[in-house]
Amino acid sequence: MGLWKRVSERTRQTFGIKGDSADWKPTSNARNEAMLEEARKFSKQLKLMHREFKELEAKFSGGLQVIRTVLSSPLPRVYEMTDKGPVPMQREAMIVGAGVAFDGLLAAGTDLKTKLQQEVLHPLDQWQAAYRMIKHRNSKCEVLRLELDSQRREAASMAVTLDRQKTKVTAHDPAKPASQGGAGSPNSKFEDAEFKLQKEEDKAARLTERYKSVEEEVFTALITLINDTQVLKQYAATALIVYQQAFGQAHTAFANATPPVPLVLPTAASAPVPPTAQGSETTPMKTYPSADQATPDSKASPGTPQPPGLPTSTAPAPPAWYNEARQQATSMKYDSDDDS
Repeated sequence: MGLWKRVSERTRQTFGIKGDSADWKPTSNARNEAMLEEARKFSKQLKLMHREFKELEAKFSGGLQVIRTVLSSPLPRVYEMTDKGPVPMQREAMIVGAGVAFDGLLAAGTDLKTKLQQEVLHPLDQWQAAYRMIKHRNSKCEVLRLELDSQRREAASMAVTLDRQKTKVTAHDPAKPASQGGAGSPNSKFEDAEFKLQKEEDKAARLTERYKSVEEEVFTALITLINDTQVLKQYAATALIVYQQAFGQAHTAFANATPPVPLVLPTAASAPVPPTAQGSETTPMKTYPSADQATPDSKASPGTPQPPGLPTSTAPAPPAWYNEARQQATSMKYDSDDDS
């Protein structure tokens, strides 16, 4: 059937134009249309979840790259003042993440991407592919429905026209039934019309069977899609497990991280010391452990005897404004300079 007939039939149904028969009604595909509409709304939500999963994976992998960059950065060094100016007390700068397994850290992002795709995203893609195929098949079902209704409308119109003509002939010559008459008589035209009507009705019957078959296929596929939708919560739960495993895997990269090294500071760390007359002597050094490494002995009172080889004092207390700044910290502003 041509495109024009389908467009014409759709227009007639849109404006509620009935056939020549009073009881003529368009073929219904309402149940599939209603189910597809709800599936369409759910599909939009599923796409949002799919996108969030992918973006979270990308953020995780990108975050590991940033962590790697930070941990591989050189640790700021302590400088002392000499006759040659400020010089670092350590010749070679240490990196912040000494001992961290950077390869293992980045592998966590790669493994997350693979697992997420296989165990979560691909099943969601499969659901979406099934939904798209159902939409495609239902569009074909709609084309077949319009062809069927156009054929039904045409057959019904022919039947009404034929009945009217028979009624006129019978009223003109009541003694002679409309079904009688030899070749060439007006009644022979009715036989041809009845034959054509029978052919149109046969076409409508075949289209009806085809339509019922396709409509039932779409309905069955929608039921299967609904059943598959019920298990999607398992993939959401799996996604959380995959992310949890990725964080745990990334954390193992710190298993052999080197503990903080005690700082070596000048005895009078508050101010530079002028050089001696010879200009060759510098201020004696003292070693200060970090806060995490401070031992009970290092935190003891000045009068407490210290074991040989350990520092005789702890790191100097920071200025009051240093702690105040930490206590008044607010969220970082990424679009501003660090010094602002």
